[in-house]
Amino acid sequence: MSRNPAQQFPDMSKASVPERIHYIREGTYFDTSARRALRNSLDELVRTPSDCDNKLMFITAPAGMGVTRILDEFAAQHPKTTCGRSGKQIVPVVNELIHPSGDIIDYCDALRVDLAIPGYGPLVRQVSYSKTLELLGHLHTRIVILEDFHQTDSFQKHQRVSYQNYVHYLISKYDIRVVLTGAPRIWRWAMEDEQTLGRSLHLQYRAWTPHEDDFIEFLEGFERWCPISNKGALTSDPKLRKAIITKTHGICRTVMQVLTGFAIYAIVSDSERLDLDTWLHYRDQDQPL
Repeated sequence: MSRNPAQQFPDMSKASVPERIHYIREGTYFDTSARRALRNSLDELVRTPSDCDNKLMFITAPAGMGVTRILDEFAAQHPKTTCGRSGKQIVPVVNELIHPSGDIIDYCDALRVDLAIPGYGPLVRQVSYSKTLELLGHLHTRIVILEDFHQTDSFQKHQRVSYQNYVHYLISKYDIRVVLTGAPRIWRWAMEDEQTLGRSLHLQYRAWTPHEDDFIEFLEGFERWCPISNKGALTSDPKLRKAIITKTHGICRTVMQVLTGFAIYAIVSDSERLDLDTWLHYRDQDQPL
């Protein structure tokens, strides 16, 4: 694994039981090599020359693996700026959710509201789509992110085609890279569409397995952060890792929920250990997630 220096957390192991339980329930975020690699791939997409071949990136992952947070962090690293005396605004990264109505015009309206660019507020719906495309070109936008692209599967055919045409226009006419995220099935579009075939990258962030480096690195972060007197064997015991994956199916969000309950149980039961024996007692208590 290629890692950055370990994240640092305050030592709460000597705090009172209520303070430690509150600290655990507040939660935190653990960075891992795979998450950093995903952000680095997005940064590279920003830096890539405009004449590159691959202008469409698919990021597929099961729900709950933390891709939305990674995208939010990436977008925050490329904020809207104002260019010198001209006052021209530049928005290098646009991250907008697909509109639940399925109507591309509703998506465009919401995007312009969020961008808050003077002169591009509410528009006549007949020109909303075309003006939004022109605006993104005017803002020197490098990347447009469409999260949860699998939602288009539930749209009517003409709505689905509208979103696909939107992606085509951004890539071909405005030279803007596009990032689509969602369930693994969204990658089928790249294989079936002549305009995207051979011009796409596919990054997969899979659910964890017991021996996954990313999972073990996540557990290392949890052990450093968790205010337990004896950290136990989260990372070193393969049986414990397998038990956690069996209960959570390797989904990051569920892993964190289960580990939170596990840590609280270790405190209130006076075990003060995150080991297999404590896990078996915790499991038998049938603690809710």
